[in-house]
Amino acid sequence: MNQHPVVLQIEKADRAIVAEDFDTLLDIYTEDAILVIEPGRNAVGKEEIRKAFESIAVYFKNGLQVKQNGVEILESGETALVLANTIISAPNLPVTKRKATYVFNKSLNGSWLCSIDNSYGHEIINKNA
Repeated sequence: MNQHPVVLQIEKADRAIVAEDFDTLLDIYTEDAILVIEPGRNAVGKEEIRKAFESIAVYFKNGLQVKQNGVEILESGETALVLANTIISAPNLPVTKRKATYVFNKSLNGSWLCSIDNSYGHEIINKNA
């Protein structure tokens, strides 16, 4: 069975995060994308997202591991809502499971790009409640 192109993009992003290949990682985002760094703190646009991932790599002692353990995609036209069970770990972080929420948009050339990267999912509501 063929994987949805969004799943392939997420897998590519996960590999790029682990490898700290930020050029490849940024190719997956829209120009005005939003990355939830932590609840209450976002990076907006590719430049801020790059800086955020560089800082995240240092914070996690250059050992961040990311993978998905189940993905559901709700697609409507050129927009896809992704609900994922994301597993992260690092030398200074035990295995952590998150219920992530991502939004992807289909570009003019047909590729899917991430416009909202929220690995915390609904946890951001609690921060602002």
